[in-house]
Amino acid sequence: MKTSFRFVAAGLSVVASLSATGLASAQSATVTLGSQKQSIRGFGGIAHAAWVGDLTAAERTLAFGSGAGQLGFSVLRIPVTDGNPDSVNVATAKAALAAGAIVFASPWNAATTYTSAQFASYATHLNGFVSYMKNQGVDLYAISVQNEPDYGAEAGWGSWSASACHDFVANYGASITTRLISCESFNYTKSYYDPILNDSAALANVDIFGTHLYGTAVANYAYPLFDSKGAGKERWMTEHYTDSTTDGNSWPNALGVASELHNAMVTGQFNAYVWWTIKRSYGPINNGAVTKRGFCMGHWSKFVRPGFYRVDATPSPATGLSLSAYKGDSSLVLVVVNTDSSAKTLSISIPGSAIGSFTKYTTSASKSLANDGMVAASNGSLSVSLDASSVTSLVGSGNTGGGGAGGSGGMAGASGSGGAGGMAGMGGAGGAGPSAGGAGSSGASATAGAGTVAGSASGGATASSAGSGTSAGGVVSAGGPGNQAGGPSGMAGSAVAVSGSASTSAGNGGATDGGGETEPGGCSCRAAGHSRSPLSAVPLLAALSWLRRRRRVYD
Repeated sequence: MKTSFRFVAAGLSVVASLSATGLASAQSATVTLGSQKQSIRGFGGIAHAAWVGDLTAAERTLAFGSGAGQLGFSVLRIPVTDGNPDSVNVATAKAALAAGAIVFASPWNAATTYTSAQFASYATHLNGFVSYMKNQGVDLYAISVQNEPDYGAEAGWGSWSASACHDFVANYGASITTRLISCESFNYTKSYYDPILNDSAALANVDIFGTHLYGTAVANYAYPLFDSKGAGKERWMTEHYTDSTTDGNSWPNALGVASELHNAMVTGQFNAYVWWTIKRSYGPINNGAVTKRGFCMGHWSKFVRPGFYRVDATPSPATGLSLSAYKGDSSLVLVVVNTDSSAKTLSISIPGSAIGSFTKYTTSASKSLANDGMVAASNGSLSVSLDASSVTSLVGSGNTGGGGAGGSGGMAGASGSGGAGGMAGMGGAGGAGPSAGGAGSSGASATAGAGTVAGSASGGATASSAGSGTSAGGVVSAGGPGNQAGGPSGMAGSAVAVSGSASTSAGNGGATDGGGETEPGGCSCRAAGHSRSPLSAVPLLAALSWLRRRRRVYD
């Protein structure tokens, strides 16, 4: 009986994600290039060698490479060990950096619930891990305060209250030697973030708001308080999976990650999306090969690159269709998810676009990120055929201006790392980036982000001027596309604007995956051989709360 309800809440999130697209009837859509939304930091997953085994060299290439059949992941998450650092994730982290990705870390299953009297030593612990990894050749982009503090009491690790998460950030956040990510709530419980957003001193000490989405309804991806007070900060979806009961190649189940990615980008306006885990039976890579779920993720990770901005697009142009759009200085990517079991045709209007053709890539039951040829565009209009139960990326090069107001959602600045600036490049040591400020075709320009100091701590060159002025018709947001310098650098920008109501907490169920482990509908205590109960906050499962008992079995 336990395993029968464990995946219910996680399934609710997927069902809501799959059904949220069927809201409109017209099979036409509009992309508004001048209406920029959040900046894109990247897409990726966690590598947890101690629990699921390290990625092989070939798997690292599949995950972070940009060639045919590879996923182009630009974000890697690794665990911070409770105690002395170890080197088990170093090789994969170095490979990710070499491929141009960023690496961040989350404290893992800390046995101690730290009190304010221990915060100083905890800050030292976090900084010790940052220093250790740097000495191993891995400059961490960021580190978080705590992984799933709101699940610790049930899961068997240290439990942090919302006030403790706030107090650590307020009193010790400035001492952390890399960018600081907030506590990462299990299911986007806003009460863990509200106190920081409502305290300007604490807010100044955190760069990124991180969360997980287990049991979270799509409507609760939105965060109005962040929209109004989170200027210059980013929000990242740092961990989730859509289903552990089916193999990563199961179709159309694998399409659920595409629907979730659409909702995470459009409703949640997250700057980054990170999967649990890269290497898993239900994950993007399994048995040395990319799975259908991986290829679905690749429609974003491979083409929507760090430094792009999402722009407005008709989100639900027809029943079963979801559309999102992303632009770089000279690239435009449209991603269309078709959850309907029949093929469809979608007409898309892109006013101001001079792009004459788009390369079409499709993942469906019979295709895996397949190049489906060119789709012609004329006067900013195109029509695309969509396979049944598919995700399609349309990738075009050319003028991505469009005038209008500059976008929101600039990159978060690094604590003590050179101040505000244009977007840093994702590579290691590298040459200086070009000036910031993408040219628009018409309309008033916006002011570019202040400052320019980019370049990696490991020797990357300083970026050139970050476009601090304006240019006629230019569309440059605060902290905007800016300088692509060698390594991660300081970043600044305006808040990400989203709309929607405040979250209500929802839990998740669990399920047993193909690897023989009991999953919680996805949380990060998922070592093989571990068993866990679902989060009791789910109203639907409240009647079953008497069954919820914690048992951990270690190999």
